[in-house]
Amino acid sequence: MRFSVIVGSAWAALGCTCGVPSSGPRDIARSETVPAGYVAVGFTEARCKPSQKWKSLSGVPATSLFCDRAALKRGLEEQARSRGGTVLAGEHCAAEDDGSLACYATAARPKSGAVLREPASRGELGSDSDALSFKAADSVRIDLSPLVSEYARSPRPGAEVAEYALLPVGQVTLGVIRARCEPEKCDPEQAQAALRAAAGGLGVPSLVGVRCFELDAERTCVATLATTERDPETDPRAH
Repeated sequence: MRFSVIVGSAWAALGCTCGVPSSGPRDIARSETVPAGYVAVGFTEARCKPSQKWKSLSGVPATSLFCDRAALKRGLEEQARSRGGTVLAGEHCAAEDDGSLACYATAARPKSGAVLREPASRGELGSDSDALSFKAADSVRIDLSPLVSEYARSPRPGAEVAEYALLPVGQVTLGVIRARCEPEKCDPEQAQAALRAAAGGLGVPSLVGVRCFELDAERTCVATLATTERDPETDPRAH
């Protein structure tokens, strides 16, 4: 590729910043209210529902596997830029009754001066091939077929997920993961970036035999998940 007690606990539990890196050149400022001399250009909203437990998954949005406050804030910024906004006013994030996490804000821009609208985000990839927009990632669906009953390691950025043609020595397979979306909503690079980001959200360090193709009117990338036999975070013998 980059509150109340209950809400704070939800964010802490999802402290991984391995979500979608920022896309777009303009910085977006924050303000408690729409500043004097500015005009509102629309309401922005980003949400995701965490699904980071190791289990069989079918059709889960890729954002669910790296659902955190940082990713949601980047989603708001994308929307503000697409409307010519330069400020997010009254930003608020909260955990919702259904377990989803959501952030809201009003996008605003100066009343005078040119309106610099950025094209609707296509989730264009940056130099690290992992700068996938929140909007694009949210349109990608993830399927997971585990081959092991349990797996738990710390989440990591998608950029830190390695890809191999064959299973490396010293690694074991964990299952099969698939990323898929409608062709008009993502391209092969975006689907593959979402695959890496989803694997990273699950704490998986390696993808083996990545293949991307179109199947049943969907753009699909599939790979085998793999990891080292020993956990580098807990076992000195892994180094």
